Amino acid sequence: MADPLACQFLMGFLSTRRVATSAPAKTQTDMNSTLRSKQQRLSVALAIIVPLALVSLGYLGAQQPSAITLPLKVDSDLSGISLELTSVQKTIDTITIRFKYNNTGDKSVRIDKEANQQVSDMYYVDAKNKKKYPIVKDTQGKPLSSNLDYLEVGAGETKAGWAKFPAPPPDVTTISVYIPGAPPFENVPVAP
Repeated sequence: MADPLACQFLMGFLSTRRVATSAPAKTQTDMNSTLRSKQQRLSVALAIIVPLALVSLGYLGAQQPSAITLPLKVDSDLSGISLELTSVQKTIDTITIRFKYNNTGDKSVRIDKEANQQVSDMYYVDAKNKKKYPIVKDTQGKPLSSNLDYLEVGAGETKAGWAKFPAPPPDVTTISVYIPGAPPFENVPVAP
């Protein structure tokens, strides 16, 4: 003879099994339609969000232009003169900027006179820290540079120059260079 407690347990188990086996058709259908509905809403949301995210990333990328490659040549504000930024080299505590004025015109041009500014007034800007750096001067107040005062470039001639500046903080990787007589050179990489 079977134990009445075991029979009661078995009957309870089977009755729940029956409920579980007889109800799943409706529950499974309900679950499938609920799942399908959630999947459709998720698909619609992703169809909207993903393109917006990609556009946003593209916009952010456009806001942060990449560094230029040197040498870089631009037409200056002076007739017949172009300016080439040839290198920006960093040492431990200074930056050396090298450049060339090229006169393709048929007459000699004195840069300071035409630009109303001495070439030795050149500087660079660290945009990250919003700081302007002028040329380093020696103990006598003379700029550490090639002779940039009264710089004259003859017809068909090229004149090279250089200048030393204080180095920016180590985390600065690009700068903007301002040389009289030309538009600024933006996003210039600082080579180690």
